[in-house]
Amino acid sequence: MREIFSGVWLVCVVIFGWEGGVFGAPTGFLEKHCVECHDAETKKGGLDLEQLQRAPMDLDAVVSWTRVFDRIETGEMPPQKKVRPESISKTLYLKQLSEVILKAEAGMSKGMERRGLRRLTRTEYENTVRDLFEMPGALLQSLLPADGTAHGFDKNADALDISHVNLAKYVEAADHVMDLAIVMRPQAPPVERVRLSLAGNYQANIMLMGGDAMLMKEGAVHPVVPPAGVYPHVEQGSHERLGLFDGKDASVAVFRHEDDSWNAYFQRFASIHPGMYRVRASFWSMQWDKGKVLPSRGTEAARLSIVHFNENGRGGGHPSTVLGYFDAPSLVPMEHGFDVWLNPRESFGFNTASLAHVVLYRVGTWGQVDRTMGYTGPCVVSDWLEVEGPIHSVWPPVSHRVLFGETPMEKFDPRAKVGPRMPSRKPEKQEIIGARNRPDGVGVNWTVVAENPEVEGRKLLKTFLPRLFRRPVAEEVIEDYVGRLRERLGAGDGFELAMRSVYRAAMCSPDFLYHVEPAGELDGPALACRLSYFIWNSLPDAELMRVAMSGGLRDAAEVRRQVDRLLADRRSERFVEDFLGQWLKLRAIGANDPDKKLYPEFSPYVQDSVVAETRAYFRELLDKDLDASHLVASNFLMLNDKLAAVYGVEGVDGPRIRRVELPAGHVRGGFLTQASLLKITSNGTTTSPVPRGAFVMARLLGRPPQAPPADVPAVEPDVRGATTIRELLDRHRSDSNCAGCHASIDPAGFALEAFDVLGNFRERYRSLDEGDVAPRGRIDSKIGISFKLGPRVDASGKWLDGTMFEDVRGLRGRLALEQRVLLGNLASQLAVYGMGRPLSFADREAMRGLVLGVEEKGGGVRTLLRELCASELFRTH
Repeated sequence: MREIFSGVWLVCVVIFGWEGGVFGAPTGFLEKHCVECHDAETKKGGLDLEQLQRAPMDLDAVVSWTRVFDRIETGEMPPQKKVRPESISKTLYLKQLSEVILKAEAGMSKGMERRGLRRLTRTEYENTVRDLFEMPGALLQSLLPADGTAHGFDKNADALDISHVNLAKYVEAADHVMDLAIVMRPQAPPVERVRLSLAGNYQANIMLMGGDAMLMKEGAVHPVVPPAGVYPHVEQGSHERLGLFDGKDASVAVFRHEDDSWNAYFQRFASIHPGMYRVRASFWSMQWDKGKVLPSRGTEAARLSIVHFNENGRGGGHPSTVLGYFDAPSLVPMEHGFDVWLNPRESFGFNTASLAHVVLYRVGTWGQVDRTMGYTGPCVVSDWLEVEGPIHSVWPPVSHRVLFGETPMEKFDPRAKVGPRMPSRKPEKQEIIGARNRPDGVGVNWTVVAENPEVEGRKLLKTFLPRLFRRPVAEEVIEDYVGRLRERLGAGDGFELAMRSVYRAAMCSPDFLYHVEPAGELDGPALACRLSYFIWNSLPDAELMRVAMSGGLRDAAEVRRQVDRLLADRRSERFVEDFLGQWLKLRAIGANDPDKKLYPEFSPYVQDSVVAETRAYFRELLDKDLDASHLVASNFLMLNDKLAAVYGVEGVDGPRIRRVELPAGHVRGGFLTQASLLKITSNGTTTSPVPRGAFVMARLLGRPPQAPPADVPAVEPDVRGATTIRELLDRHRSDSNCAGCHASIDPAGFALEAFDVLGNFRERYRSLDEGDVAPRGRIDSKIGISFKLGPRVDASGKWLDGTMFEDVRGLRGRLALEQRVLLGNLASQLAVYGMGRPLSFADREAMRGLVLGVEEKGGGVRTLLRELCASELFRTH
């Protein structure tokens, strides 16, 4: 990104110029090619070169002159219709301007560190704790204030300030971590295995009574509890008392998709103890036809989520985290299994993800009669869900041993009036209404004890602090914490309570909360941390730290080997998720929901699928080391059945994302046409070439347009269907202050007008008022359609160099020729993300060498990542 190169990390003002303190009046190259449009009177695009040349060379001037440099270097300015400068004249001017900018940067940064200390982001904090204590599902981000963003990412020091609010929250988070990590009993809780049915849970029973679900047994209608028909079942309490909804040997066939008023939970189980649980589940699907069980239309998708119950679990709408989408094949049950971490008061939620929203208990709402018995449509069947746990390989678990090693435990009397203070314990109990699993009754009044507390505490701190601080810890630092321990013991705390105080202080210290990096070249531990927080968003593992301490990371070949090792680990998915979430703005995928009248086919399954596609596609680029042209064009996609339907690709069944080859000439390919990006660059109701074109220029090409003048209103598309966005923009561009920027923004944006808010390919706009009746196409037959087809889409355009294209295929082909630009921008994005600082103008030479080196190796995205991590730039503070 060119804006990243602006050097905005500089924070002081110093005056430099061509010969003295300021630029003189515009002469030579600028007067011949630029001042006509950018003098004090005209200043197109808000740029006044006459004023800029007189201004002191401070931070703002560096940013402005860097922008001038970029526009001239890329050929964007002077515009195509003007006389083009001679190559030698352009080269000489850019060399002179480059020297001035470099001189200004050097003066501003003289005697200053390149950037400030950078603290852990919320994501890094949570992952660090999870990995250090081996608690892979501990929820901590919600306990901490949101991070800011700077230079496109939240990892920059400029975005990571700290306040008394942060400090208070870090104290709360540290206490929460210790409550999860430290055990209160001498033996592990017993491993229980429970098989659960949706039947018997309050929300599911409502479905069974009204007709949105029915009981089945051995693939047929249940012989005792028939589906609801002309009348619903009555007396739900009587059904429950008779055990008719216990779900023993019965499956639950669900027709209804979750909504704001209804959720399906397996609420007869809720975790009491944190830990790993083994989960198995069985799903299948069918087509129901007024009492007949028929083969389904294909493999449906069942979604499972972890439900985080609020308080006692009453009601619905509890927050949840999606675990995944699972195959529910036609008529034949399929078992799925996985291990998952559960925190206390958590269970599982179920949804018929691939079904359209229908409500059968309200007869006539969707045209059906007689509830279940009068309905024809698809159905997902949940046979059972089995939970086994908590599973511990050792006791006390690793989380406890990280803090207390093998230190013994002893029972204490919480009512004792004498002796050292003991930690406060809450009795183990089942807090969730309807859950039937119970604690085993073993007391929790056990605590860690030490015969010689100070000696034992010093030994524990010598092991724990280097792991927590991610580098060797000086003896005097350890003694400082031992002194705190001594102080708490003297104040009457027992050993565990005193150590909790010490550990809390360590977890709230700058040594833990900040990335501590020496000035100049990074030492081994600092470079190990930079690598691991880049690719894992977490602390280095033992192997990486071993290599770092031995000096192995000074060898570029070893760094490349470590990059490959880190990428092979499942934790590298955090990099894919976090980097794409910020670079391509995937975090904003849920910022607005599509208009329900214009886009009734939208669903959470669609949204989760488009995000999964983008992540899987980037992972494919990494794993296969594909070249930079694949950022905008490809002959394959990463699809599941839902995306395949949206993209018009045949032969894809089920919710699993997999690679699918495309026929030649297909309209899709690369990030450019992925539904996630198309949704993010829309407002939920309409599309506009402006945000989409600006996104392509800034995020993929690294040429962000300037912000529009404050007094220029945004162009709002006409959802009535009377006027196209192209016609509205034609009027907008008649303003000379707008024309220049729109010449670079609009071409890509016009091409992407071929896709609607959801990423559907279109030839006509959808409208609410004027237009023709819209065909159903691939929209589910259970979804009502009220929108119309409005004006035709014109996706043609002219690229910056004058190249004409008819549609998005032509645009993709043109952009794919810009491999060096695409690779250079990706390199910049990765560098800013991985190093936690913006790139200065002085860094450009190193970045240029990095890109050329990757090209010489014939490498792609993975080679770029390796070479960046092995570069001198990456290993320098």
